[in-house]
Amino acid sequence: MKRMHGICVPMITPMNTDGSVDYSSLEKLTTHLVERGVDALYPCGTTGEVSNLSVEERMMITETVIRAAAGRIPVFAQIGGRITDDAMALARHAVNAGADGLGLLTPTYYHLTDEELLGYYKTVAGSVPETPVYIYGIPFCTGNALSTSLVERIADTCPNILGIKYSVGDVLQLAEFSRIRNSTFDVLVAPVQLLLPALSIGAVGTVSGNNHIYIEAIAELIRTFESGDIKSCRALQTRLARLSEELAFKEIAKCKALMARAGIIRSDTVRLPQTQLHCGEKEALFRFMDEHYPEFSFRS
Repeated sequence: MKRMHGICVPMITPMNTDGSVDYSSLEKLTTHLVERGVDALYPCGTTGEVSNLSVEERMMITETVIRAAAGRIPVFAQIGGRITDDAMALARHAVNAGADGLGLLTPTYYHLTDEELLGYYKTVAGSVPETPVYIYGIPFCTGNALSTSLVERIADTCPNILGIKYSVGDVLQLAEFSRIRNSTFDVLVAPVQLLLPALSIGAVGTVSGNNHIYIEAIAELIRTFESGDIKSCRALQTRLARLSEELAFKEIAKCKALMARAGIIRSDTVRLPQTQLHCGEKEALFRFMDEHYPEFSFRS
């Protein structure tokens, strides 16, 4: 089974100006990310506007990314959400389309007990028992947090669940997750501000929307950490943290604006009810990037 590690990109979903999915730009974005050296692609995630996509669109997006990646790097398709039957249909479809693995989003909207969450993961992961699955927890969006004891039970019950991507800035909980299965349970982080401390407690990589922007800087930080040069790591982490904080508000719109500026996608349209940056916001973003992070400003 392939595993997630290093720089994983939860891909934006390019849209045409009418709000439909721009599959041509999606193919171009896939090639761009592969050529910049990311370790895995993660379509239909939070940054991909998954809550505003139909099941059919999610299937087509997954197929498009797998086809464009052409086996050059792994593709882990996000599945899950509110309806368990949809999650299983998406899982089976992604596997049949050639996905290397899956990210299974915690159920949304209703607050569930630990027993209900355990049953959900058993049911969906069990529907594709030969496929690697990663738990995706983002409690501030789903309303359902995952305790360490629950994740341990999920890991004990579901052998094909190999790890977790948890979008919470709690290093202590990440450390607890990393000790599951005798420290063989993969932990990936979302806030890039946490990357260095997360690596130090055993995390294996990052899955963050802003990974579209600063791929090379993250790769350098990981290499520097592995070489043992912690002083240089701190300087890299500080520089990345400032950029990540600048991009955090309206992250999807900002990622799309920069990708469109570079000509990688045709439009920075964001699907309603979210909106793209207005002209003043876009000018401020480009000015900040040009002045402080010219290597990642995508200025033509």
